[in-house]
Amino acid sequence: MLKIIESAAVLGALMLYLVPAMIADARERKDAFAVTMVNILLGWTVIGWFAALIWARHPVSDRRLKHFAMRAQRAVARITIDTIVARAECRGSSIPAFNPRVVPIVARIAARSSRRKV
Repeated sequence: MLKIIESAAVLGALMLYLVPAMIADARERKDAFAVTMVNILLGWTVIGWFAALIWARHPVSDRRLKHFAMRAQRAVARITIDTIVARAECRGSSIPAFNPRVVPIVARIAARSSRRKV
């Protein structure tokens, strides 16, 4: 009888230990595996268990992800434009004639990038 009680206590403790992983799985989080790994590897520290529990219960914000994606796209666009402008400035003196349609665009881009740097 004592072995049954001990095994029930161990099973109950294991279920309590894995509560964050079960919550993440029940909420169908995309990062449920990561929550489970943090729970298993760091759950023995009380802070790790609470961190996994908060992570499992915290909603994923699509707005926050969209904002991050927009900032990343803008940063890549700025770098690309600055690279194009730098190449155009370096080659500008060696190229005898620019395409007349491109000159105003390059001038506007250069003006914008010089305003940002100041």
